[in-house]
Amino acid sequence: MFRLPFLPDWLADIKSYGVMMMIAFLSGIWLACRRAYRSQANPDVVLNMGFIALICGVAGSRAMFVIHYWGERFANQPHPILAIFDIRAGGLEFWGGPLLVIPAVAIYVRFIAKTSPRWYLDITLPSLAWGLAITRIGCFLNGCCWGSMCVNEHDPARREAAIPWAVTFPYGSPAMVQQYRFGELPLPKELIVVRDGVENFPLPKEYLDAAVKDGGKTREKIQAQYNAAMKAYDDLVKSKADAEAQKRAQAAVDAARKARQDYGGSALGLVDEQCRKYSLTVPQLAEIASYYRSKPVHPAQLYDTVNGLLLSWVLGVIFYYRKRHGVVLGWFLILYSISRIFTELIRSDNPLDVFGITISQAISACTLAAGLLWMWLIYTRLPMVSPLVAPYVPPEEEEDAAPVARKAKR
Repeated sequence: MFRLPFLPDWLADIKSYGVMMMIAFLSGIWLACRRAYRSQANPDVVLNMGFIALICGVAGSRAMFVIHYWGERFANQPHPILAIFDIRAGGLEFWGGPLLVIPAVAIYVRFIAKTSPRWYLDITLPSLAWGLAITRIGCFLNGCCWGSMCVNEHDPARREAAIPWAVTFPYGSPAMVQQYRFGELPLPKELIVVRDGVENFPLPKEYLDAAVKDGGKTREKIQAQYNAAMKAYDDLVKSKADAEAQKRAQAAVDAARKARQDYGGSALGLVDEQCRKYSLTVPQLAEIASYYRSKPVHPAQLYDTVNGLLLSWVLGVIFYYRKRHGVVLGWFLILYSISRIFTELIRSDNPLDVFGITISQAISACTLAAGLLWMWLIYTRLPMVSPLVAPYVPPEEEEDAAPVARKAKR
């Protein structure tokens, strides 16, 4: 989204996904505290639930993503354990969050706050839907969770959008890379990395950005160090210096040669190799890349934003008009599961790796069944009003606790 000055790269980048997640968390907690205040619940319990949800939500979503894509994204990393904790570019799957958050906050409310989990889950679940809506804007800005192709079938080039709100993502985006790998988007040879005569992958955008920023300084520095080491070694040989000095000079030459070899396999070296191969400068190669974007796709992230906003509003209405505690949780599981099953049909980022459907559709089918079972329990086995519900009385109002209790709207 932007960069902070005078900080290292890993700390200076302010990621759009993280910003939207922060906005979603703070605004969602504020809305839940308002509902708690209006229903005479304890806002402090809601705040604690929020912090538990933040930690468990990120941990659960990341754990689901890592488990789902371990072989593809993590197993072959030089440091797979460190890669697990690197979420700067995204890498969260929504269902992993609620599947860990809901039981975690229920345990906290029941055994630590010693009040009704049904009551407090009803208060906070509209905020969960709200947070999903805001966070999906971060997905859109990050380029993840993209939709399927949306092109006009009557366009010979198959580049014209079929609907006015279809979007294209820039070069190097996950949507563009997937379309290239699926043979849906041709790219010029200058942007394709070829190894052993086989087209491997499009030149990553971050490699190009790093090379443009570097401006060839790293290559010149490494070459200068190699030339200096070679000259020093040649001078020592010509002057017939002692064997120990020649040995040290030879070690310096070997180190400089290894630095050149390592540079050749680095991101900067890969860009330089492409430039030499096609007689281009780095800015020229970057300019070529800027002309190639993904084909039009459905803005599935923004569809989810609209869905989350509507779901948050519906759950809020249900909360204020409900007659049984716990029904908001049931309706969340039912409504979101149904909507997720359908939105997955127009998403293109998840593979069909669970009995011919996506993992999110499979989990949604299970949570839909869980929601229906929960509603059955609510209406047939559990009391209409949770016996653990008690209105919260602030310390300064303890003297008036009895009148407040009589007026409580739970």
